[in-house]
Amino acid sequence: MVLNRREPGFLRQMVQEVHRELEEGVYEVPDLRVEPPPGTGRLASELLAGGSPGLIVELKHTSPGYREGKLPALGPERFLEVARAGGAEAVSVIPQAFRFGGSLKEFARVARQSPLPVLFKDFVLDPRQVRAAGRLGARAVLLLARLEREGGLTSPLAELAREARRNGLEVVAEVHQEADLPAALALRPDLLGVNARDLETLELDRDRALRTLAAARGHGVPLVGMSGITGPEEVSAYHRSGADAVLVGTRFLEAEDPARFLRSLRPLRRPERERS
Repeated sequence: MVLNRREPGFLRQMVQEVHRELEEGVYEVPDLRVEPPPGTGRLASELLAGGSPGLIVELKHTSPGYREGKLPALGPERFLEVARAGGAEAVSVIPQAFRFGGSLKEFARVARQSPLPVLFKDFVLDPRQVRAAGRLGARAVLLLARLEREGGLTSPLAELAREARRNGLEVVAEVHQEADLPAALALRPDLLGVNARDLETLELDRDRALRTLAAARGHGVPLVGMSGITGPEEVSAYHRSGADAVLVGTRFLEAEDPARFLRSLRPLRRPERERS
């Protein structure tokens, strides 16, 4: 592990925590294997097939960018019910206990029941995490392009992407700024996510995200706008800048009526997806 020497921000803390978990064997889950339900589609194709923009809904129980403590409780079964009722094409689950309140077991519960493709949205540094994602029923895994530059990976991003594909997983490469686009695009990802939140400082900069989305257009990779979505205005702005899909988490979870909130993001969409 190589980390730049500076006072650790949030992302540095997460990298250190994941390395501790790797050393303790947290991701060794040989007795836990999940097959997605029959008919579960691929992440990219589901997002593109449903019209624009596609919608990914995220499950977490707390968040470093959330100032109100724990998010309202939403178990896996209720989460999936609301996601479908709100018209989501895919779901994202953060299987990280540290600062998010998740777990690998919870991820497996979602993947076992979800007719929608599930994104393994951990802080992936090591092939062991990728293999765990495959065993637990994920359809895709997220890789942070900035870690190629900043350090903390046990294997290069290219090797993590190859491991993902060996395990039948799609690759979602995430960037925060234009400088990381070359590293992300070199992975030939199935999707490229642009996060408005800087994971090190936790600052939110939607304007930077819009510029980065615009710079990422034209490379033949579907784009996802991530973070900072409080209503249809942000969704429209991401879409105009090139996003084929958006990911929404905190605002959805804290909404009084989460399904209604999701429908409000795309008022012309069906209120509930048809089952395969």
